[in-house]
Amino acid sequence: MSDERPAVPAVVRDEQLRGAVGGPAARALLASIVAEDVVPLKRSVVPRILSTAATVVVLTAAGVVGTSLLQPGPGSTSYANSAISVALHGDVYVAEIKDPLAESAEYAEAFQAVGKDVRIELVPVSPRFVGQLLEAGFQGRGRGWTDLTGPDCDRNPAGCTTVLSVSADTTGQVRYRIGRAALPGEKPQDPAHG
Repeated sequence: MSDERPAVPAVVRDEQLRGAVGGPAARALLASIVAEDVVPLKRSVVPRILSTAATVVVLTAAGVVGTSLLQPGPGSTSYANSAISVALHGDVYVAEIKDPLAESAEYAEAFQAVGKDVRIELVPVSPRFVGQLLEAGFQGRGRGWTDLTGPDCDRNPAGCTTVLSVSADTTGQVRYRIGRAALPGEKPQDPAHG
């Protein structure tokens, strides 16, 4: 078996193609092309194509703008992460602490997302102080902190959900120090009573 192939010229010149147009292969190719049904582009299709393209551009732009509008920031009315949820109810931001063992930065992140500077520290305490406000501080204008509730915290520390409120007109920093159930081996930081 031979691997030799016929030499193919590197360049085809016009004079080499002379007469090929009238050959049987060329006529068969031309006949098959002419025999194909050609569907003309209707005039009504062009506006649809342009309309579809415009719609894609508008939807893409809306997606980009919409995503930027959904980013939390001052003026947002709610925010949630795995540690806390904050939502505006009337003229008060109500926060529910979902993870009492979370880092303080996660609580602050939620309040920063709605334009408030609220710092929360949850500290281990004995069962009778779980869910109680141990210390609060306020620097700024507005009504500051307004409420703190921990339903059934004294009877069921493990099921205690701490809810706190901050007035929407608050400016400046609000600080909370709140009791949470102590983990096994953790030393409670109960408030000193004289």
